[in-house]
Parts: sequence; C-alpha cells; structure tokens
Amino acid sequence: MARKKPSKVAPPGGWPRGKKAIPPSSEPKAREKRVVTLDLDNENVRERRPVWRFADLDNDGPWSLSACTPSDLPDIFAKLRDYERMTIREIFHTDDGHGKTYPVETIPKHARDRLTEIKREDETELVRLRFGGRKRFYGILREHVFHVLWWDPEHQVFPSRKRNT
Repeated sequence: MARKKPSKVAPPGGWPRGKKAIPPSSEPKAREKRVVTLDLDNENVRERRPVWRFADLDNDGPWSLSACTPSDLPDIFAKLRDYERMTIREIFHTDDGHGKTYPVETIPKHARDRLTEIKREDETELVRLRFGGRKRFYGILREHVFHVLWWDPEHQVFPSRKRNT
C-alpha cells in the first residue's frame, strides 16, 4: 500500500498567488499614513512625460468632472494633450505655474475633509495642474502618473488671493 502524503495546512491569510503575492505579515496596517516619496528629484522621473489615471475620480463631491460643461471638454483634452508633450520637470520644476505640489496639511480644511470622505486621508501630498484662468485639476502624482481626483473650474479647492486666478 502506498504512503499518503501528509496534507499541508494553508498559512494564515491563504496561499500567496502570483509574482506579487504579499505575505500576510507584510500587509499595511489600517489607517496608517502612506509615506509617498515622489522622487521628483530622480532624473529618470523628471524626464518622463505624464500619463493620466481617472480610476480615483471623485464623482460624488463638489469638484466632480461630470459637472464640467460641454464647452470645457475640448479645452480639457487639449490641455491634457499639451501636458503630455511636456516632461515632469517642465511641469513641476519651473516657475511658470503649470503644476504645483501641496503638502496635505497646508490645503484648506474643506479639501482635507473631502479627502477624508473619499478615504484618501492617508495621502501626504496633493498636486494640481492649471488649465488657464481659474480651472484646475487636482490629484495625486506617483512618479509620472497623475491620478485625477477633482476638476475645479472655479478655483475653490485651494483659492488664491491673487486677482483673476
């Protein structure tokens, strides 16, 4: 009679699958701030061109992209196309005001409250792209990937004290 192989007991959290399996012991703790290093000082990242992600778009809040007017759409796409022709260095490392980064603790309370409502309170930095005049996109930058959160046509997320901005 053949010997039976002893059955294996699954580890806590189940068997890891795929190349990117995370062992249960290394799972991030809930409500812990993610410290994100944008690494914008890395030459490789600064020379990349931006790409857009809309999966995190906040469509239920006051700065929903679904509230943009039909006349805004051609301008939005044209500006995104123009930004795609620039590098991260050209957008964020010049004084022309195309892009700007804000530590989350410096943004106004109403915007921080909205981040909490959409469960993004663990972010450490918010970025914005200017679309001319008052219009802005706000989001999160991961290297050269801009994760769009908000469309702010009236400059309400982070109001400026300057006239006509």
